Amino acid sequence: MELAGDLTPITEIAALIGYDEDKLRLALTDKRSPLRQVYLKAKAETAHRLRKRELELADVGSPLAVQLTHNYLRDMAADEDL
Repeated sequence: MELAGDLTPITEIAALIGYDEDKLRLALTDKRSPLRQVYLKAKAETAHRLRKRELELADVGSPLAVQLTHNYLRDMAADEDL
């Protein structure tokens, strides 16, 4: 889903594709929904690309990028807690 990859809010996705917003939100909350899987994959791919770019900028000394990468590490550790 290109729109999810472009970080388009759900409300706007529904409007752009002419789909009922409530039905779209319901589909995106259903863990078995193929639509949810496509949505999350597109969003994750964009997030990965952005994080990778931040790491590259941190490697060349960008203070903001270094700070953001620390946040990514904290988020990653929090996500690993079972």
